[in-house]
Amino acid sequence: MAKPFICGVVEGFYGKPWTMKQRADLFPRITTFGMDTYMYAPKDDFKHRSAWRIPYSASESEQLRRLIEESKVHNIRFIYALSPGLDMIFSSEKEMKLLMDKLDQVRSLGCESFALLFDDIEPQLHPADEVRFQTPAHAQAYVTNEVYHHMGAPNPFLFCPTEYCEAYCQPSFYQSSYLPIIGAELNLGIDILWTGPRVISKHISCASIRAVNKVLKRKVIIWDNLHANDYDQRRIFLGPYCGRSPALVPLLSGVLTNPNCEYEINFIPLRTLAIWSKLSIETTDESSEDLYDPSKALNSAIIDWLPQFSISENCTTEIPLIIRGENNLESMEIEPPEKEDSPPTEEMMSIESEGEKKVLPSPTDEVPPLPLDTDSFLPKHDAITVEDLCLLCDMFYLPYQHGSRAVELLQELSWLVNYNPENPDEETDSTLPTEWTRKAEQFRLKCGVIDSLFTKIDGPNRSLHYEIHPYVTEVQSALYRAKAYISRIERKECNFHRLDIPTDPEPWVFQGGFGAELTRILPPEAYKADEVYKRPVENPSAATCVYFVRPYCVADQEELYKICLLNSDNGQDGSHLFPDHPDIIGDRGVGPYLEFAPELAYVLTDDAGVCGYVLGVVDTQSFYEDVYTKWLPRMCEKYAAPAPDKSTWNSTAEVANGFHNPPKVIIPDCLSGPYPSHIKFNLLPRAQGKGMGESLITCVLESLKNKGSKGVHLDISPDDIRYLNFYTSLGFKEIIMPTQPLNQVFLGKGFSDEVVDDQNVKVSGGAEFS
Repeated sequence: MAKPFICGVVEGFYGKPWTMKQRADLFPRITTFGMDTYMYAPKDDFKHRSAWRIPYSASESEQLRRLIEESKVHNIRFIYALSPGLDMIFSSEKEMKLLMDKLDQVRSLGCESFALLFDDIEPQLHPADEVRFQTPAHAQAYVTNEVYHHMGAPNPFLFCPTEYCEAYCQPSFYQSSYLPIIGAELNLGIDILWTGPRVISKHISCASIRAVNKVLKRKVIIWDNLHANDYDQRRIFLGPYCGRSPALVPLLSGVLTNPNCEYEINFIPLRTLAIWSKLSIETTDESSEDLYDPSKALNSAIIDWLPQFSISENCTTEIPLIIRGENNLESMEIEPPEKEDSPPTEEMMSIESEGEKKVLPSPTDEVPPLPLDTDSFLPKHDAITVEDLCLLCDMFYLPYQHGSRAVELLQELSWLVNYNPENPDEETDSTLPTEWTRKAEQFRLKCGVIDSLFTKIDGPNRSLHYEIHPYVTEVQSALYRAKAYISRIERKECNFHRLDIPTDPEPWVFQGGFGAELTRILPPEAYKADEVYKRPVENPSAATCVYFVRPYCVADQEELYKICLLNSDNGQDGSHLFPDHPDIIGDRGVGPYLEFAPELAYVLTDDAGVCGYVLGVVDTQSFYEDVYTKWLPRMCEKYAAPAPDKSTWNSTAEVANGFHNPPKVIIPDCLSGPYPSHIKFNLLPRAQGKGMGESLITCVLESLKNKGSKGVHLDISPDDIRYLNFYTSLGFKEIIMPTQPLNQVFLGKGFSDEVVDDQNVKVSGGAEFS
């Protein structure tokens, strides 16, 4: 059977995997684009990689079965990948059976295509394997061949080598002993994945692919990390698929893109890859280097992406995407208006500094800037436009380059901060040069456009809103700091400084992308002005507010105590209940967690400050032992015991009595066994109903799981139907207690299979398969 050319998506990044809903939404989207494949390989799904031996539970299997069925509805090839290389003993028959049983389970759910991945592992054998196999390459090839035959020689069947790019070959690509063994030993029906010259390859040439095909004795499939951002999640990449000639297609078995971790923002990366693939497949002429134009493809993708900002996230999969034909890209161009200014030249993109030329990042000749109006930087406050999305893409372009408008901002800020008067040794007059003043005003106008963009992306599609906003906000903050420093120059409060821009070809060396590069242009004294950190909120509203979840730091304690107090009266402000000791309620409900498990505390912030928190502990029983032996004695010293007459007690006295006469907390076996951890969280009213509770809880659940917790529990009021539904939607299930408290309902969520099927759990909802 002839092998089809594969074009699709691999969910192969580190970080939080996509949800089942997002994967189901992906299938019709990429089908509309003209793509045909999805590979399931999220690195942080523990049953894909670290716990590959564990079979899926009944509920997980059902969700996976439905996902596979959904892919078939949309004619998407579903490839299930497993990564056993971290700790597999290749010579063990037991290990081989566990591997095949896991893949058999997935095959029974309807999956027909598979992959074994041996990337990002140490290239060494277990002592037990050294007796049987000469090298790791021999061991990997043997196991993969055995699995391939056991599964009935599926087409396709993919293999990812440990040396999956030229940079990882030891000691070099041409001297590697690993790759020739893989090429010779691996069954020719098995496709091999390859990322190019590097993990994140700026260019992939035909010559390099011919070389690797020759060594591996087959056409490789490109695992393309061009748009991956898991190595630096302060960056996202919205630029077009580029750096890969259409002439590559005859040399490849396919291309799978491993995109941004954030699902919604991958429209342009996927759309432009689909355009590249279709145009490339339509020709077999290797000389057609100019067949695919990244600029035109980006132009087309932006036009198609624009309607998504006006679609409610609940309707995303119900409204068809309007995709234009790829063969008429000329008709999709944004018409270039008349321009008075010519585009920046090579000379304009450099700055003279103390006799040295410092070259700023600039777009490559391969991707010319989109033709936009020079007035596009004037402030606007209407609906988001194509021009706005062009600006957004320029700010968050590709790992090795910025878009043209981002480069302009970097150049202009550098010029303003590093302005060199004609006579630097002489004192200038009290007025700044007219040219400097004019450019400073132009820079402020362009900053205003980004502020406007911040508001415009706040539309009905809340998923897009939440994924893009943090990145735009970081750029806004950097620009606000830059504007504040420019104002200080105007007020003669600081001097110009000489620019020294470090350069390095690796995209992860200087993390943070466009916002970080703006910040690096500024000198250290730019951070000393207090106004830099007091970003004004001109139009504060729930609609435009941006939320961030971050780890707790000691300086947050006062704010967390305050939130605890503001919700202490049955969810209302309880300040009136504790007028003399406002900290006492925080000392009871927050303090012990910050004392004994600060690493499991996360805070939620908005423009006005801290507005929520989540707290957790790994072992509830030992936590309460610390509370009794270490925390309560300190509280008894801080708060006096109340008078014996309870009729005289106020709210403060009742809490203080709990410190002096604490009830003994006994964790029953139905909690301490399967659900030893527990969490609690709190939000101010202004942050409620925004979907941020899920973000907070997800953070602490991931941390607990990484610390080896088997499961987590919490308790709520039986009358609180809203929170019961909320926790159920997150996969929590009601726990039947030996003695059911009248005023408490306990909910649990397990991190392992034996918890999911626990007989003491009422199944009222299911956790997602990932």
